[in-house]
Order: sequence, then structure tokens, then C-alpha cells
Amino acid sequence: MSKLYKSGIEELLSIIPNHPATRIMEITDSLEDLSIELKEFAKKYDFEYLLNILDINYFNKIKDNFIDKNTIVHNIKLEQRRYVNMAKQYNFIFITASIPIDIRDNFLKKIHAHILNGGNIILFLPKDNFKIRELWRESLEDNLFVAISTIDIFRDYELMIAKKMHGWGGL
Repeated sequence: MSKLYKSGIEELLSIIPNHPATRIMEITDSLEDLSIELKEFAKKYDFEYLLNILDINYFNKIKDNFIDKNTIVHNIKLEQRRYVNMAKQYNFIFITASIPIDIRDNFLKKIHAHILNGGNIILFLPKDNFKIRELWRESLEDNLFVAISTIDIFRDYELMIAKKMHGWGGL
């Protein structure tokens, strides 16, 4: 993934209100810029930050840099049953990893269980790729996410944000 600009990350993080007990999760394979800023953001506001890394080499490279009372780092696989060891739910889940098309719906079903009612999923999608954007929009709708919108604050990425609404479906 390409580098993110700090000003764009700060603009993105401005959507997260300073509420007690806020939990943030990121699923990534290599986007260290965002991970570093999320770690510092969680530390500043005493939030919980779970960094789930798909690539074992990247995990081994950075895990020691993320040791912090607010941050937990795990190496995960998209195929595993759950992405969280405990029955915790998160207010914001950032997806910076590339998710293969053939597991997208299954992935969203798992993520749905990890998001608090009213919580948000934020997907980093390739910039100006209408087909991928529409496929994700359809998958999000099919998996009971609502209020789907996109924002353009990064040069190489378009962000798609969707909300898990209370009482919608029983995934």
C-alpha cells in the first residue's frame, strides 16, 4: 500500500469522538502509517486499539514497536473463525488489507459480529475504481450495513464507510 499523508489521517481520525471505552480495530497487511497514528491516537485518548496483521513477516517486523498499554497486536488469517479472541465489540474497524472477492461476504459476516451497534467499518479501496466500489457497496448492503458513503481524503485511496445499525439482522 502507498504512503498516507498525516493531514489526511488526522482528518480521518476526526470522525472518532472522544468517548470513554472507545475501541478501535484495524485489519492490515502493511499500512504502517495509519497503524502508527491509530496507536498514538488510542494512547492520547485512552482508547483500546487492536491491530490485526495478516502478513506474518510484517507482523514480526513491527510487533515490538506496538507494545503499549492501549494497543494489542495479533497475527491473524482471514480464514479463521473470529478476528477477536474475546467477545469484544469495536466502535470503529479500519480495513486497510486487500480482501479477496471470493471471501468478501464471509469476511463481512465475521466483521459484523465484531462491531458495536452503531459502529463503523472503514474500508480503504483503490482510488477511482467504480467496479470495486460498487461490489463492496452491494456486499455491505447484503451483510446488513447501512448509511454507506465514500470520502475522498487520500491520493491513492477512496474510503468507504458503513454503519452497523441496531436491530438489523441476526448475523
